[in-house]
Amino acid sequence: METIHIEHPNQIPTTAGSTPCVLALGFFDGVHIGHRGILEAARSAARKKGYQFNVMTFYPHPKDILFPEREPMTYLTPLPVKEERFQEIGVDQLFIVKFTPEFAKLSPEDFIEHYIVNLHCKHVVAGFDYHYGHKGKGNMKTLTEAGYGKFEVTTVQKIEQQAEKISSTAVRELLATGKVEKASDLLGQSYEVRGKVKQNSLFYKNHQFIKVDINQDYRLPKLGVYRVEAEIEGRSYEGICHQMTVIGRQPFLLIQLKECFADTYGKKVNIKWLKYMFGKQKETAEVNDYIQREDMVI
Repeated sequence: METIHIEHPNQIPTTAGSTPCVLALGFFDGVHIGHRGILEAARSAARKKGYQFNVMTFYPHPKDILFPEREPMTYLTPLPVKEERFQEIGVDQLFIVKFTPEFAKLSPEDFIEHYIVNLHCKHVVAGFDYHYGHKGKGNMKTLTEAGYGKFEVTTVQKIEQQAEKISSTAVRELLATGKVEKASDLLGQSYEVRGKVKQNSLFYKNHQFIKVDINQDYRLPKLGVYRVEAEIEGRSYEGICHQMTVIGRQPFLLIQLKECFADTYGKKVNIKWLKYMFGKQKETAEVNDYIQREDMVI
């Protein structure tokens, strides 16, 4: 996959748009089941027509630019993780457009001309609620009308689970209430954050505590105690996240691992959130008492 960064109003790199393509449009935070419906529709159309399968996304989140007085956005999939997901799906070219005040002022017509037609796009795929251009004035109806004779448009309809729309907002709301299992259902995989072990210590037989410095761009679930799975250097460990602390914007997690004898200090770690346990954080001794009573994994 080739990744191309674009900043308006600079010229689009010459390597971009040199081949006819099907272009999937969206922010795609989380790359959840709904997003995958859009991406699969684009990939299928591209393979059928012999075109490239391309994706256009944006960074940072438009809300950070349109509402700078608010707290900075946090993400289900920070940009590097989102790039990995696109590569796994089989995207040929990924366009990352820097969302700036200048870009936000772009008219719907200019967006189409500069970011669709100029990229040799022959077919656009997006969700039913996709908007573009200044103040979101462009929608899938206007895109279809503007594309007549220039490019095809496929509108992917709402994808639901249990009569509710699958969306990034829905996933964030579930995380905010500790419902990590339901959030994972909408994502199509366990919700995951990444970080680095800043401190470790052995604790009673086969237990190890690690303090993990988490990438501050991640959206964390509600404060509490959780079952987790930690992957370190290709090996997975069962664990309990005891504490979640945020200093400034920097989050830290204290995690107890089962049967982990490795030197984890300084290692990268992927943490999957499996199950919410308590509605509030407790002292380590209280957590251990509960673990023993319930005959849990640790």
